Amino acid sequence: MIRLKNILPKAFLIGIVEMVDISGVEKTYEWINTLGIKLAEIEGPGFEGAWEDNINYLPIYPFGNELIEFIHIYGGETPHQFTELINYVNKLKEDSDDPWDYPALVSVLDIFQSSYVKRRAELAGAQIYNVGSKSVIKNIKVYNEEAIEKARMTKDQVNKILDRAFCVNKVEYLDR
Repeated sequence: MIRLKNILPKAFLIGIVEMVDISGVEKTYEWINTLGIKLAEIEGPGFEGAWEDNINYLPIYPFGNELIEFIHIYGGETPHQFTELINYVNKLKEDSDDPWDYPALVSVLDIFQSSYVKRRAELAGAQIYNVGSKSVIKNIKVYNEEAIEKARMTKDQVNKILDRAFCVNKVEYLDR
């Protein structure tokens, strides 16, 4: 049952499904990125979550419960539109000269989260590398190997943080 308190996150998830069906994965990806950027510009510079040295991480998954409920509404399976989007972004990353600029995706919401966090970091004079993410649905971890290397970290370092987090970003301030 969709309750009023969580209707907007579920409307966003339904919007993603509908956008893929109507406009395709490329336009939907652009739309989700634009939403993250615009919201970040409204929010302004900064970071959310916890810190460890120059590593920023989220100990909770934004809209995690809503995502779990949404997938349950869809019969317990991730909508194919979400999978298509993740595959599209992973292909962009694979074909890119700058693969470290892409998020480690475990969910379609990571597309939005990444563009939002990246823009807020830019506004704060920093660059982030999304080095790893963990699924709230299944206990899987995904790493961006190129971002890990660029951030001068190890997969083991990222893994240890993912044991208590859902998204890990290395932060580098541009003026230092």
